[in-house]
Amino acid sequence: MPMSSERGEGRLSTLFGLAVFVAAILAVWNVAPVYIDDFALKDKMNEIARAPRGTNTDEKVMDNLMRYVREERLDGYIQRPAFKISTLETSRRIVVDYRREAQILPGWKHTFNFHNQVDQPLIY
Repeated sequence: MPMSSERGEGRLSTLFGLAVFVAAILAVWNVAPVYIDDFALKDKMNEIARAPRGTNTDEKVMDNLMRYVREERLDGYIQRPAFKISTLETSRRIVVDYRREAQILPGWKHTFNFHNQVDQPLIY
C-alpha cells in the first residue's frame, strides 16, 4: 500500500544544485582577489602618474611603482621591465602588462592576462 506523502521526486537534483552553488561560491572566492589586486594596482598607477615632473623622474616613478608591487606581494607576477613609463610636457603615461595564474576550483587553474594603462595630467 503506497503512502500518500510519496511523490516520486528525487533528491539528486537538489544535491547537484547545491554542489553547483558551492562551486560557484568557491570560484568567486578564489578569483575576486585577483581582480581586486588589479583594480588597486591601477588606482595606485593613477596616483603615481599625477606626481610632479620636476621632483619625480621616471626612475623615481618606477621605484614607487615597484615599492607598491612588493608591498602588495605582486612581485611574483610583475617585474620591473613590465612597466613602461613615458613622461611628456603635460602628462605621464604608465602601461603594464602582466599575467597572473589562479586556481579557480581544485584541479582547474586559469591564467588571467591584465593590461593597465593610465594617462594622467601632471600636477605642477
